[in-house]
Amino acid sequence: MQKKAYYTIVLTAVSVLASIGVASTFLLTRNTIKQKERALRADALYTVLPGLEGAPADVTSPEVNDQDRVYKGLDKSGQIIGYAACGEAQGYSSKIKVMVGMDVRLEKVLGINILAQNETPGLGTKMTEVESSSTLWSVIFGKELKSIDWDSDETWKLPPFRTPERIKKFGLLKKSKGKTQPWFQEQFRHKTCNQLVVSRIKDTEKITAITGATISTKAAINAVQNAIDKMRNAVQPPDWEIK
Repeated sequence: MQKKAYYTIVLTAVSVLASIGVASTFLLTRNTIKQKERALRADALYTVLPGLEGAPADVTSPEVNDQDRVYKGLDKSGQIIGYAACGEAQGYSSKIKVMVGMDVRLEKVLGINILAQNETPGLGTKMTEVESSSTLWSVIFGKELKSIDWDSDETWKLPPFRTPERIKKFGLLKKSKGKTQPWFQEQFRHKTCNQLVVSRIKDTEKITAITGATISTKAAINAVQNAIDKMRNAVQPPDWEIK
């Protein structure tokens, strides 16, 4: 009986300490996580609103939470580029969160950026993967195999004690500044709301599904639609639409 009481006390103490540890970790990292999420959303705004100059303007009321805020982007001349908002939908195994940019009339998608997803590796995760166009030739010589003049006197020998151009090109010494949009996300660009439909075969007028991940593809489209709905609810129609 004494052993049972002892074990009960020990298990209770361990459970309490573990709970305190988890709660403490959550409280300590909560602000850091929120800051990283804000930074991720801010960076995505410049992807989905091409030509955005400066910080976008928030067009939603103060009481709206961060996930539901709608932003207005301006270019260098002060003209409105369009609007942007976050959207989310349930995928195959996770919530898919996206940032979406729309034109001024909220008719065409300017771009999307997937902020978070935890879909099946090798299938749903392809929505954030960038297809590589590198070849063995480009890796070895640091050049793309496009058109070569074989009669040229150009030498292909790499001088000794010199940094190979391929290392410079592929950013092995320094991080590249340019960003390449994943093919799945790129196909949303310039699509109208009516074109946000899944196609199992390659179709430039629709959204081509990821092979073996149709559910994830539909979820991404639903997340985009969710963001569009937020923009339509927050943005007043232009004067020319008011009757």
